[in-house]
Amino acid sequence: MGLFNLFKRGDKRETESNSTQSFKSQLDEIEKTVFATLKPYGFKKRGRTFNRETEKGIFQVINLQAGQYPIGQNYEVPELRESLYGKFTVNLGVCVSSLNKFQYPNDNKTFYQEYDCEIRTRLGPLLKGQDHWWIINNDIGKTSKEIIDGILSVGYEWFAGVDNKEKIIENFGTPPYASTPRAKLDVALLVWLDDKGRGAELVRQYINSIPKSKNEHKKYVEELAKELGI
Repeated sequence: MGLFNLFKRGDKRETESNSTQSFKSQLDEIEKTVFATLKPYGFKKRGRTFNRETEKGIFQVINLQAGQYPIGQNYEVPELRESLYGKFTVNLGVCVSSLNKFQYPNDNKTFYQEYDCEIRTRLGPLLKGQDHWWIINNDIGKTSKEIIDGILSVGYEWFAGVDNKEKIIENFGTPPYASTPRAKLDVALLVWLDDKGRGAELVRQYINSIPKSKNEHKKYVEELAKELGI
């Protein structure tokens, strides 16, 4: 490699580094602006994630997720895989600490990340009807306002349907809270933690509803039921 090409590669890395720093600093500003609005509502912050406990053991989670830096020259594939670098999305979730503790008995968390949540969505589908990644540009004030307005309107409306245990038992597993097929199992376990008889019946109903194509999952749930004495 010639000396000129070596310098070109160095310039490219410096440009990418400056671009990354600019993106992070702008996203930091959006994060601070969003949190300043959410803090009076009871949210606490760690990094780009906000938590609020709505009742004992029920946590609302909001997370600003930055797009990853594309690795490799062929990372981006048109209509198959796009580069999300320079963009961010807003994740929403609800974590039930008793279910989290049931699954991870050695964890003693008091603050939850979006990936800990049993119930999850993104602000984009609620606000725009489809997944959406916001582009970081110089008008971060406008972007911050759109995120805040979205959270305080459709975001809070979504949260309202699962802001306590009774609503989660009633609504989880039905639109717009049908994120995974095992939602009904989570509901059954949540009931079982307080009411063993009713919860056991819901676990049995869930096992009977599992299709033959999901035989491995059915075996897993049957083993779990045995461990629970169901």
